[in-house]
Amino acid sequence: MSTTFLHCKYFVKRKKRYCKMLVKSGEEYCGEHQMSSSLTKARIPCPLDPKHTVYTNKLQSHLRICNARVTTVPSYIEKNINVGQMEYSSASDMLSPYQILSTLPKNKVLEVITKINNIYQNNVHISEKFLSFPVVEQELECHSEYGNKTRKHLKQTSAILGYLNECDMLKADTCFIEFGAGRGQLSCWIAEATTQLNNCKILLIERASPKHKRDNKLSKTSDRIQRIRADIADLVLEKLEVFSTVKNVIGITKHLCGSATDLAIRCMVQSTLTKCKSTSLLFTFCCHHKCTWTTYTGKNFFQENNLCVEDFNIICGLTSWATCGTGLSREYRENVKIDVLEDENAQVERYDFNRIEKEEIGRKCKNIINWGRFKYLEENGFQCSLHYYCDKEITPENVCILAI
Repeated sequence: MSTTFLHCKYFVKRKKRYCKMLVKSGEEYCGEHQMSSSLTKARIPCPLDPKHTVYTNKLQSHLRICNARVTTVPSYIEKNINVGQMEYSSASDMLSPYQILSTLPKNKVLEVITKINNIYQNNVHISEKFLSFPVVEQELECHSEYGNKTRKHLKQTSAILGYLNECDMLKADTCFIEFGAGRGQLSCWIAEATTQLNNCKILLIERASPKHKRDNKLSKTSDRIQRIRADIADLVLEKLEVFSTVKNVIGITKHLCGSATDLAIRCMVQSTLTKCKSTSLLFTFCCHHKCTWTTYTGKNFFQENNLCVEDFNIICGLTSWATCGTGLSREYRENVKIDVLEDENAQVERYDFNRIEKEEIGRKCKNIINWGRFKYLEENGFQCSLHYYCDKEITPENVCILAI
C-alpha cells in the first residue's frame, strides 16, 4: 500500500511557490513554518538572523550554536587583505561589475571588440592538452549508472588530477589548498590519489557551510583533511598551522567563480609561504562576468594595452557571449529546437555577428581576462601556462592556469 506524503502549506513569497518540505502526520506545516499556538511548538524569527526561525522553548540553546552568532575572529582572518586597492580616478570608474550591453552605444561596444581582437592576436597563447587520472577514470568505468552531470564533473576532476600528476605535484610533504571547496569532491579525490604518500595535507576553504560535505567522513578517520570556513578575501595563509609541517604548498580550484579567482591568486601571491615553501597553483576559471576591477589582478596588463575600467566592464559583459551566443536561455535552447541553433550563420541581435562569431568573441574576452591573471603571476615570479584542459562539450569553462 502506497504512502501519501503531504507537503507544507506555507507559501514562500520570495520563490512564488509553496514550501516543498514534508510534514509530520497530522500537521499542516513543516518545522520551519510551524505556526501552532502551543508554546512548545510556536516558532519565532531568530534574533541573530531573522531569515530562519526557532522554537521558543529552544531559543537559548539555539543561540549558543546559531551560525549567525558573534564569534572570536581567528588570527588567520584579516578583513579584505586580498581584495586589492580601490583605484577609482573618476565617477565613470565606479561602474557596476559588468555592463548591460543593450544600454551602451553600439559603436562603443564594437570599438572594444576591435581592441579585443588585436590584443588577443598579439598576446594570448593557450595550448590544448586533455589529461586524465586512472583512479577517477576507473570510477567512471565502474559506475555506468552515473548521470550526465555527474560524469561531466568527474571528467573535469580526472583532467585536473592528470595535470597535477604530470607536473609532479602529487608528492609527499605537500599541503593542497582548495579555494571555494564547496562540498569537497575535488579534495576527496586528491586525498584518494595521495593516500600512499607521506605527510600530505588537504585544506578546504569555503565561506559557506554546504550540506552533505564529502570530506566529513574522511575527516573523522584521518587528520589529513581540514576545512576552514572563511572568505578568501580575508584569509592569511601563513597564520594557519597546517603549513608548519610541509615543504610544498599547492593551490587548486575547480570553477572558482568570478572575482573569487583573483582573491585566491592574490592570497597565494601575498602569502609569505611563497618565500619559504615550494608554491604552485592550478586554477580553473568560471563566471568571468562576475569579475570586478577592484579585485582584478591583471590591471597592469589591461593598462599597458590601453584598456580602461569602462573597457574592462564591457569585456566582462561580453564574456557571456561565449556561453550564450544565441541570446537565449539554456533551458530554452535545450527544450525548443529552433532554426537559429541549427544555422550558425544566422544573424543575432544588433551587432551583425552570427552565433559562432559571438561565441568566439566571448571566449576571447574570457581569455584576455585570464591572460591578465597570467601576467600578474609572471610578475610575481611564477612560470605560467594556460591550457584547454578538457573538451568544451564537457564544460564551456574549460581553461586552466598552471603556475609553478
